[in-house]
Amino acid sequence: MLTQNQKQILRLQDNIAILAAREERYMYLGLLSEYQLQPELIIQKLEYTKLNPAQHFLFKRVLHGLNVYTPEEQASLHWDKKRRIKKVWQRGQQEVNAWKQILCNKYAQKIFSFFNNTETGQFLNSLPVDEIDPSYTNTMSLKDLGIKYEDLILFYMSKGLLPRNFLSVK
Repeated sequence: MLTQNQKQILRLQDNIAILAAREERYMYLGLLSEYQLQPELIIQKLEYTKLNPAQHFLFKRVLHGLNVYTPEEQASLHWDKKRRIKKVWQRGQQEVNAWKQILCNKYAQKIFSFFNNTETGQFLNSLPVDEIDPSYTNTMSLKDLGIKYEDLILFYMSKGLLPRNFLSVK
């Protein structure tokens, strides 16, 4: 049987391991700088399921554009607001597409690292991972790439598609 002190130490070690894994994950996804800008109390509570309705709506509007609105609501929106929503949505899609390409390039580089002793492998590993093709649409799902909505929220905040104070919006 564990004492109360031992249980507390184990919980603390678990929390430290979770935070270290989260930091490593955000470093890999390229979101560490945005993650570090957020106060620790807010960022530790960042869960998509716990967003308030205003945050949920803002995020979904960037993610889905005008499809967030019903046809009746779309008809009642001002033309300029529709244009702005569509413009933000398109930019969000372009940014996510580029991000997905970069992540795929990182995964491919890991795979090609096994072939470093061949000329082709060396050439493929010499290509920069941040080189993208804007005309190519990456059709891999966010789930396949291991991207969660929490990551997407931080990504949109770093690109300016969501406000910097998004996590404190009421």
